[in-house]
Amino acid sequence: MGNRRVWVVLPLLAVLLTACGQQNGQQRGRGDQALAVQVVRPVSETVPLTVTAAGTMSSPHSVTITARITGRLDKVWVSSGQTVRKGQVLFTLDAAPYEAALAEAMAKLRGDEAQARYSAGQVESLKPLVAKDYVTRQTYEQAVATAQADRAQVAQDRAALETARLNLGYTTLRAPIAGRLGVISLQPGNVVQADATSLVTLKQMSPLLVNFSLPQAMLQQVLGLTAAGLNGEIEVMHEDLGTVLAKGHLKAVDNGVSASTGTISLQGEVDNAGHALWPGQFVSVRLRLGALTDALVLPAGAVQPGQDGTFVYVVQDGKAAVRKVTVRLTTATKAVIGQGLVASDTVIYPLPARIRPNAPVKLLEAGGSTPAAAGKKAP
Repeated sequence: MGNRRVWVVLPLLAVLLTACGQQNGQQRGRGDQALAVQVVRPVSETVPLTVTAAGTMSSPHSVTITARITGRLDKVWVSSGQTVRKGQVLFTLDAAPYEAALAEAMAKLRGDEAQARYSAGQVESLKPLVAKDYVTRQTYEQAVATAQADRAQVAQDRAALETARLNLGYTTLRAPIAGRLGVISLQPGNVVQADATSLVTLKQMSPLLVNFSLPQAMLQQVLGLTAAGLNGEIEVMHEDLGTVLAKGHLKAVDNGVSASTGTISLQGEVDNAGHALWPGQFVSVRLRLGALTDALVLPAGAVQPGQDGTFVYVVQDGKAAVRKVTVRLTTATKAVIGQGLVASDTVIYPLPARIRPNAPVKLLEAGGSTPAAAGKKAP
């Protein structure tokens, strides 16, 4: 009985060992299975060098409309928020008092001109008489003085007439610039005080200025633009959406660095023909400082961070190999490679979830999923 039990157990143990060996072999086979990957090659491109900062829009011309004279507001010819052209009539004041003042000044001028003509005639009449001693020289000199005083009065009257004419003209208020009106503060019937009552604010809407700041470390790059005679291209974008709303150029660099923030203030000018931007609006500003020519570019997702710096996975001898690279510039979609790659390298992208160094790989055909032999040129 004891011998039969031993022979029954031995065949069962042999079966179990065989099954375990087959399972381990299958697992090893799955671990050595090549990963299907796609690859890209670095592309040589010209990449713009840009910097982005927060900015604020402002109007190059903002005018507060006030009256030059005191009077009653007679009529408002425009409405709040209206776009107006230069020279367009905005308001008129009651002109009757100033028309009367003009008529009075004109009448006084005419009277004094008549008196001046009479005084001048008296001088001409006395001139031959004083030479023959028919009248005293004192009488003659008094006549000359009277004529001079009358001429001075005429000159004063003419100035007063011009002032009255100007005041009458000031009863009509016109737009000094083209732009958009704000909220009108007064309506007809109210008394407007000279140079004191604000009627409305008028702002130029196109072009607009954009004000922004950059770190002082970028001062030399910015000054390099102006030294080379370049204005620096500017794009103004929506603060949140990133949509480009207007384009323009760098207009001015401030003449000092802020001691409190360590930044330099810059000002750009952008076209705003569609009035997509408003004075006071917060925006994002993208300033182009130059360009990198013949730069090797990869998709940004192909570059990975590591303990020793950035790296990419390349295909080398049918396996995934780690290649350390230096990155000169990154954007939302691209990475500009400084060192570590050449144009003929095949970089694995996108990265599979189970990618690791020395993992066997097989390439996918462009636009499909059919495996190709490792080492085939990237599409």
